[in-house]
Amino acid sequence: MKNLFKALAVAILMAGFSSSLMAQQDIGALILDQGIQITQGQGMHFGTMTAPSTVATVILATDNSRTKTGTFNLLAGPEHAYAGSYDLQGELGATYTITLPASATITHTDLTTTMTVNTFVCSYAGLASTLDAGTGQDNFKVGATLHMASGQKAGVYAGTYTVTCDYN
Repeated sequence: MKNLFKALAVAILMAGFSSSLMAQQDIGALILDQGIQITQGQGMHFGTMTAPSTVATVILATDNSRTKTGTFNLLAGPEHAYAGSYDLQGELGATYTITLPASATITHTDLTTTMTVNTFVCSYAGLASTLDAGTGQDNFKVGATLHMASGQKAGVYAGTYTVTCDYN
């Protein structure tokens, strides 16, 4: 009988420890903001121009207008000039900042001749805005400056650049 009592007491003690260990649980929750979704609308395009006879630049504004420095002509077509446009979707009424690159390189179809694009500008002064409080949407445009060498090789040039949007 003593042995049965000892076994029962040990079993109750073990069950007691076991129950208290199993009862200790941490509970938590993590709620994440909806990430900003950015979609490119119109790609940036500096338009059509003649090859420069001097070092030259084309400055593309966010309203699609162009100005130039150097000796060459800006042509009306066949390709028109367009600032890059971006559409955003995110948290209702959230503020965000825009980060533009310092520079980018565009490359001729010969894969060796390049031009530099820099001085990126945004249609929002201060590179910040607020998503619409009702829809969570917004949009903006990006312009830049294209640098050409004297006698820059004629042809088609293409490249990429990165725009980043982050919540404040």
